[in-house]
Amino acid sequence: MTRALALGIAMALAGSNSIAQRPDAPPAPSADLAQVLAGRVAGKPVNCISASRVSGPDIIDQNNIIYRETRSRMWLNRLSDKCPLLRDNDIVVVERFGDQLCRYDRFRLINRNSGFGSAYCILGGFTPYDLPKPVPKR
Repeated sequence: MTRALALGIAMALAGSNSIAQRPDAPPAPSADLAQVLAGRVAGKPVNCISASRVSGPDIIDQNNIIYRETRSRMWLNRLSDKCPLLRDNDIVVVERFGDQLCRYDRFRLINRNSGFGSAYCILGGFTPYDLPKPVPKR
């Protein structure tokens, strides 16, 4: 009886922990990400962007990468899952076919200092962030 009670309590605690950390909930934005996106307006997310039209990536944190298209438009990629080895000094090497970066493309990180590669991480969807258009003066 005591064993069954302990098992039930353990299952309840595990269940409450998984509810608090729902995998489908986006991570809280870091201060760095908030600073990069300050003053910009989010657009409709897409699955792919043209690799030849963007520069970057700029690594923000273990969940977010920025690609810059123009001065007024940047693309936020929220990774499909946390990439714990992602650091701003890493080289991101995306495995892709053609001229697009797409959701579910996988990438490796190459350490700039050692040259060693990491395990794979997966790109998420791309959300455009634009500077608001100026209101014409009358």
